[in-house]
Amino acid sequence: MSDGLNLAVDEVDFAVAAERLARTGRTRLPGLLGEGAGRLHDEMADPIHDWARAFHNPFGVDVSAAGFDAQSDEDRQAALDRIHAGAAKGLQFLFDRLLIHTTGDEASHTPPLLKAAVELFNSEAYLAFARRLTGDDRIVSADGQATRYLPGHFLNRHTDANEASGRLYAYVVNLSPRWRAEWGGHLQFLDETGEVTESMIPAFGALNVFKVPQSHAVSVVAPFAPAPRYSIIGWWRSQALT
Repeated sequence: MSDGLNLAVDEVDFAVAAERLARTGRTRLPGLLGEGAGRLHDEMADPIHDWARAFHNPFGVDVSAAGFDAQSDEDRQAALDRIHAGAAKGLQFLFDRLLIHTTGDEASHTPPLLKAAVELFNSEAYLAFARRLTGDDRIVSADGQATRYLPGHFLNRHTDANEASGRLYAYVVNLSPRWRAEWGGHLQFLDETGEVTESMIPAFGALNVFKVPQSHAVSVVAPFAPAPRYSIIGWWRSQALT
């Protein structure tokens, strides 16, 4: 594959992960990209990138992360207070992201290695892997975005339900080396009462997959976490990308 990214799938791990997904609706597969995970981490950690800060707001658009942080202390705290007030009541989130485009004019502004990753995720070999893991032959594409969770960032509970977009399964490729459980940023699954039934730390290089819709959240990254929580996330879809 271009840029040296390719699949590294152990068949024993694969069988365990496929059985778990069929039984519970979610699973984890270690070491999906092999050494490529380290290269992707280094790419995302490069300070050259212009990250967007995502949070639920009336305008429905992201803002520049650098611009958000460049506000006066008073204005930045006021913005955080509004975000936290919304989080206390329902759906809210706060994290940074880079949308990954593989076609069109926007593709020229996408970091080449991130573009290569999503191209890999849309290769026939990878899509065949996704269909075999899930047992679902409807999967025809995978979108993707790079995410960065800094201390204080979070994603409240939601289900990812969006039938119009053809979402079938959500995936997370974890790209944070040596992450510790106490640093937060766990992918958590909740039952109908709101109880956390499973919590996955962002283990480096691991692929998390879960069936959509399913109630889940990302817990707050601790203020003492010494590094960002990086990942590539997206959905395996029944519709081709446009």
